[in-house]
Amino acid sequence: MPILPVYHECGYGAGGRAERRLHYNGVDSMELLLDKKNIQPELINAINQGSDVVFIAYSMIETTEEHIKFSLARILEKYGKEEYLTPIFSCIKELTSNATKANAKRLLLEEGIITETDDIIEIVRKLRSILNEEALLEYGIKSKLSRLSTRTYFKMQGNRLVIDVINNLPLAKRDLARINERIEMSSKYDSIAEFYLENPDPAAEGMGLGLSMVVMLLKSINISYKSFSVTTDGRNKTRARITIPL
Repeated sequence: MPILPVYHECGYGAGGRAERRLHYNGVDSMELLLDKKNIQPELINAINQGSDVVFIAYSMIETTEEHIKFSLARILEKYGKEEYLTPIFSCIKELTSNATKANAKRLLLEEGIITETDDIIEIVRKLRSILNEEALLEYGIKSKLSRLSTRTYFKMQGNRLVIDVINNLPLAKRDLARINERIEMSSKYDSIAEFYLENPDPAAEGMGLGLSMVVMLLKSINISYKSFSVTTDGRNKTRARITIPL
């Protein structure tokens, strides 16, 4: 069985040291990340073996993004597709941002700061004013305590790289239908500005624009919007998937 390396973002402990939790074939070990380079040989080894890699985060701190970008760069380099790095990494950032904000929104609802009966424009305004970078870190800690995570997977399936961004919250059927409609509509445009001007969607709370951006970025490297999908099990998981032919 190939080793599945898991980079677990645990925040920072005493002395500013970052912790990581690695799972090897079901065996859990805790180590301290004193230097961000420490994990790179493990990632390179996993990529060379064709193993899956997963990053678990609660708020996307810079170190986590750097490890995701490093892994993506090594995979693309292995297959001679280095030119994909910037657009694909930008897609991942959009999707992880959406997932992290969805988790934070759930906590805001639980705290009563926003309610489901609020006017949608008012909800959007509150989310934008509250969820700045500092607040997202705070809500990242709360997300961890509430077991609301964002997982980013890299999986090789033949000559395709499958990227999954998963959070453990469901989507309502209505929201999923709107998202899929927006993805398909976005494919008809070449400019994100042109699309958004013609198709504003305040109810998307910023997610719609991010999803449209993913479609545009994929289009810029001649990858069909059909390689991008959002699904939910309706209970405790929503998954955004991008399939990249290599």
